[in-house]
Amino acid sequence: MILTNQGGLTLHPDPKSKAPKNLGKNRVTAFKQKCSAVLSQLDIPLTLYAATEKDMFRKPRPGMWEEMRDDYDLAKPDVDLEHSVFVGDAGGRMAHVKGGTAIPKDFSCSDRNLAHNVGIDFKTPEEFFLGEPPRDFARDFDLAKFPFVGDGEDGTTFEKKYDQEIVLFCAPPGAGKSTFYWKHLEPLGYTRVNQDVLKT
Repeated sequence: MILTNQGGLTLHPDPKSKAPKNLGKNRVTAFKQKCSAVLSQLDIPLTLYAATEKDMFRKPRPGMWEEMRDDYDLAKPDVDLEHSVFVGDAGGRMAHVKGGTAIPKDFSCSDRNLAHNVGIDFKTPEEFFLGEPPRDFARDFDLAKFPFVGDGEDGTTFEKKYDQEIVLFCAPPGAGKSTFYWKHLEPLGYTRVNQDVLKT
C-alpha cells in the first residue's frame, strides 16, 4: 500500500478560480503517469491512495488507512498491526551532521504520526532498506509531553486565570471532553460550545 499526501493535485477545480482551467488536470495526469511508470517497473501488487485535500484522508489522519481497510474488507482484528510497518520519509527527524555533511531535518512528521495513529511500527527508508540506526526526531506537538493529571494524583485542578479565556478540546467522541467540562469548567463559569450547540 502507498499512502501519499498530494495537496498540489486538484481533482475538482474551483469554477470561481482565475487559474488556467487545465492546470490542475495536467498535474493529475502527470502524477498518474509517474505512478503508472513506477508501479509497472516494480511489478508487484500495489494500491496507491493519494490525499488531495486537507481532510480526514490527509496524513497523519487515518482516513486513507480506514479506506484501505474498507476496500479490502478488513476488519480491525484482520490487520496484524504488531507485524505491520509503515515506511516513510516524513519522520520528524532533526537536522544533524554525518561525515562532515549537513543532513537537513525532515519536512514533516506526518508519516511517523500516521503510523502512531493506526498503531503500527514506523521506519524511515534509511532504517528499513539500508539498516541505518534511527535518528533523533521531534514532533511539532507531542501529547506525551503534556500528560493529563487528574484530581487526586497531585491535587492539580483547573483554574481560571483571565476574564476572557478559551479552552479548546480536541479529542475523539467518548474521550471525556464533556465530563471534564462539567466537572472542572462549568463550576468556574465557563460557557460550553460544541457542534450540537452550534447546530441549533
